[in-house]
Amino acid sequence: MPGFVSNRANRGLPESLTRAFPGDSERCRICLEQILPRSKVCSECGEPTGQVSLRPAPPVKTKKNWLRTHWRPLVALGVVGSLLGFGLGLRFLAPEAYRTARGSATPGLTVAEPACDVLCWNGEACELGKCVFHPSNDVGHIPATPIVAGPFALPEDVVDVLALDAERYLVSYLAGVQVTNARTGEVLSLISDAPQSQHLFRVGDSVYASSPQRIYVISAATTAVLKAIEVGSTVSDLALGATGATVVVSLPSARAIAVIHTDYHAEVARFSFEDEHVGAVAIDDDGKRAMTSNGQLPIPGLKPTANALQFGATFAFDPSRLPSQQDRERTGLQGNPVDVMMGPNAATSFVVLRERNEVVPLDYPANETIRQQPPIATCLQPEQIELIRDGRRAIVRCNAGHAVDVIDLARRLPLKRLELNARVSDLVVTPDGRQAVLVLPRDGQGAVGLLDLATYELKLIELGAEAHRVRLSPDGKTAVIVSDRNKSVWVLR
Repeated sequence: MPGFVSNRANRGLPESLTRAFPGDSERCRICLEQILPRSKVCSECGEPTGQVSLRPAPPVKTKKNWLRTHWRPLVALGVVGSLLGFGLGLRFLAPEAYRTARGSATPGLTVAEPACDVLCWNGEACELGKCVFHPSNDVGHIPATPIVAGPFALPEDVVDVLALDAERYLVSYLAGVQVTNARTGEVLSLISDAPQSQHLFRVGDSVYASSPQRIYVISAATTAVLKAIEVGSTVSDLALGATGATVVVSLPSARAIAVIHTDYHAEVARFSFEDEHVGAVAIDDDGKRAMTSNGQLPIPGLKPTANALQFGATFAFDPSRLPSQQDRERTGLQGNPVDVMMGPNAATSFVVLRERNEVVPLDYPANETIRQQPPIATCLQPEQIELIRDGRRAIVRCNAGHAVDVIDLARRLPLKRLELNARVSDLVVTPDGRQAVLVLPRDGQGAVGLLDLATYELKLIELGAEAHRVRLSPDGKTAVIVSDRNKSVWVLR
């Protein structure tokens, strides 16, 4: 092409530049002007310059690094491999990995622990083929040498007393429910919104105070009246399952049993028994089966009515279903059934026959009628039965027999009889199942017995006055002893 030279050194440059700068041309690094080859100072700007060749630089050949490209997959594979190796190492280093199982002749062969033959109750765990009761860490019992506070005076028209906690107890009477300090006996407040209160029952975080026509729901924390449940009759007994969702209430004058749900404190069903009198009531832990009886405790010194002796009976029903969807199963039991106890598994119940000195077990087979089992002999005139969850036992107090009997519920045999020098007017079992509190009234005197249910050792605490009833706090560590004759109360903790 005209104006350009074709020599190899200056290929692509104008002909004027090739004449002025033969050979390889250079440029100034500062002003980018063409300068003589290998010049140290630019002739145009006077600055030091480097030798920049106009010949295009040969391409740089870069060597690709394989590790730089694939390092991420290698790291992921290394992490996974280390985890697998760590797990395999633990597996082979685990204790008893190759120990021969009990009863097995083949090394390395393990067998599962034996399962329990029966279904464990609420609060029990299957350990080595046996159901073992484990109480909650929040409950306990009264110490062998408790602190006794009192006696504290009660109103003259007092009906019932209930221990709220270690610091307070409630007193029901005509004016309402009185909140009292358990350490000093000082009246803290009066719940006047619950007038004519009678019986007090602890239901979870609330207290049910019965009255002639309604049940007042009182908050145990704030002692405020939350609600009034209209039942239209006087309450004689109340039973609450272990789950605390369902409450069955005995209404003798109405000859009915009311079912109350504790979620919203409202009556959801009522079972009528026509002309049958109802008294004591019991319910299982899940609220699937309940029962009541028509027996009556006679006034002290008098004989029971002929109707209770000849036409005694118990009634079983399902409180989780409507009354119109089921039949009440009646079981005739002569001998005045004064108290009932439902097993936690809803498969067995126990009825106390006061005039026959017996405890009768009743079984509830699936899809079959109730079966009456051979009775268990007790001391004279049994009046109360309480469940001992630790060891699946029950304790029965006797009026005329001046004793308490401990019964094995699994084998249905008497275990222990504890003879006393006075009648037992009331008893309770602590929530941990390790202690029973007995009230022993005597002529003008009284005592409280602390019975260790493991060793059956009895510790007597003299009160100096006649006592009749006992109430426990929910944790079982505080007891309130009531004297109906002297209108006074003691607090044991």
